[in-house]
Amino acid sequence: MTWARMSRLLESTDGIAPTQQINRIARELENFDAPNLLKILSLQYEVNNIGLVRAKKWMAKIFNVFDDEIDGYVNAHNDLGEAIYYLDFSKEEESTFTLQGVVRLLEIDCSKIDSNQFKLIEEAILHMSPNERRWFIRYWLRTPRNGINEGLVAKIMAKHYDKKLAEVKKHLTFNSISIVASHYDMKENPPTNLFHGTFVAPMLAKEVPMKKWPTNKIVDYKYDGNRYQIHKQDDNVIIFNRKGKVVTSQFPDVVEVVRNYEIKSVILDGEIYPIDNYGNPIEHKHMGTRVHSKNVAEAVDKVKVKWVIFDCLKLNDRTIMDLPYVDRLGSFKDLPDQAHRMTEGEDVLAFYNRAINDGFEGIIVKDSSLPYEAGKRSIGWAKYKPPRIELDVVITGARYGEGAKANVFASFDIAVSSPNGFIGVGSVGTGFSDGDLIKLTNTLRRNVENYDNKTYHVSPVVVLEVSADLVSRDSQGNLGLRFPRCKRIRDDKFVADINTLEDVEALE
Repeated sequence: MTWARMSRLLESTDGIAPTQQINRIARELENFDAPNLLKILSLQYEVNNIGLVRAKKWMAKIFNVFDDEIDGYVNAHNDLGEAIYYLDFSKEEESTFTLQGVVRLLEIDCSKIDSNQFKLIEEAILHMSPNERRWFIRYWLRTPRNGINEGLVAKIMAKHYDKKLAEVKKHLTFNSISIVASHYDMKENPPTNLFHGTFVAPMLAKEVPMKKWPTNKIVDYKYDGNRYQIHKQDDNVIIFNRKGKVVTSQFPDVVEVVRNYEIKSVILDGEIYPIDNYGNPIEHKHMGTRVHSKNVAEAVDKVKVKWVIFDCLKLNDRTIMDLPYVDRLGSFKDLPDQAHRMTEGEDVLAFYNRAINDGFEGIIVKDSSLPYEAGKRSIGWAKYKPPRIELDVVITGARYGEGAKANVFASFDIAVSSPNGFIGVGSVGTGFSDGDLIKLTNTLRRNVENYDNKTYHVSPVVVLEVSADLVSRDSQGNLGLRFPRCKRIRDDKFVADINTLEDVEALE
C-alpha cells in the first residue's frame, strides 16, 4: 500500500491513547506492506545525516522562500513537518509512493544540499500531498512526536500476528523488526540463533542500592570507556558500537588482538577504554579521538586503548545468551583480555576501593543466575561508583524530547551564578518523573525569551538540585558536570540561592 494511506493512518492515530494506537494500527496492518510500515514506525532505517537546521534550509530552497520564513512557521507550530503542512497547500492530490520507496528516501544521505540527493528529496516532497509531507518530514528527522516507539511496535506485532508479547520480544532480540514481520507474514518463526554479524542490543546496568544487590554475585571493575560487541569468525572480526553501527575500522589494533584468539567463532560483549603508555586508564574524553578521527593511523598512535571482555553471547556454534551468567562466564573464562573480577569470598567494598585506586570508575555487581537480557537495563547489573557531587542550579534552556516525550521539554541547559551572570555547566535530561516534565514544560513555556537550534532559551526561574560524578573542563576551558542527574525541583529555593561559579571550581 501507499505512503499516502500510511500518512492518513498516522494522522488518525496521532494524539490517541497508546492502547488505541495499538488496536487501530494492528487492525489496519493487513492492508499494508507490514515489514516496511513497522520499519518506519520503529525508526529502524539507516541514519540519513539530516538535522533540523539543515532540514529547514532544504525546505526553504525547495519551496523558494527565505530561511526566516521557514523559521517563523517552525516557531509558530513547533514542528517542521507541521510548518510545511501549512506552508503550501498547492498540491492536494496524493502521491503514489510505496512504503519501500519511502524507506529508500528516508535513508538517503542528506549531508550536502548541492547534490543529487537533494534533488531526489525535492522531487518527492513536491509530489506529496500536505499530509504526506507532514509525516515524511517528521520521520525524515526521526521526530514523529506521536509516542510510537519500538516497544509499542512490538505490541502492535503481537496483536496483529496473534503472538505472545514475550515471543515477539525474543524474536526481536535476534532480528530486526522488518525481518521478524517478514517471517510472520510467511507464517514462520524467525531464527533465534545468533549468526556472525547479527548485532544484539547490549544488556545495561543501573544504579541499585546495596540492600538490593544479589546474594549470588559476580563483581567486575567498571571501566570508563565505550561499550562494544565484537564478533569473530575465523580471521573475520566485526566491531559494533552499542547502537549497532559497525565501527571495525576505528580499532585496527583491537581487531588484531581478537583475531589472534585461538577460538574459531565467538560473539563477545565488553568495553574499550583509553590507556597511557604504561597501560593505566586515562580520561574517557580521549576516546573521542579514536571514535571521530578521520586519520585512523594517527588516532591509533595518539590514543592507545585496551579491550576487556565481560560477557559472551555465542561460543562456536552455540548461542548461550539464555544461560545463567555464571555458566556463560565459565564458557569463556580461558579467553584473554578478561575484565578484572573479584575472587570468590573477597570483600566487595575492598574490591571497590582497589578499582578506584587503580583509576577505574567503580564496580558492577552482577547476578550470577541471570541470562543475558538484551536491550534491558536490569537490576541484575548494579553500578556502584564514588559518591556524587550535588549542586543547586538554574534552568536556562530547554528542548523537547522524542517518542513518548515529544510533547514535553525533556532536556535542560543548567547554569550556576557568577559576578558576570549565569555560567552554563552543561545539560541534564535524567532523573525527572513524567509529572516533573509536565510541570517544567508548563512553567518554562511561559518564560521563553528566544529560540535557536532546537533550544528554547528561558528566563532563569526554575531551580533544580542535581547530582553529578565530577566537574570537568573541555579544551576551551568550559566547565561541565559529568553524568548530571536531577534529584528534585527546588520550588523552595530562590534563584539567588543557587550555587556559584566559585563553588563549582572548588570541586574540580
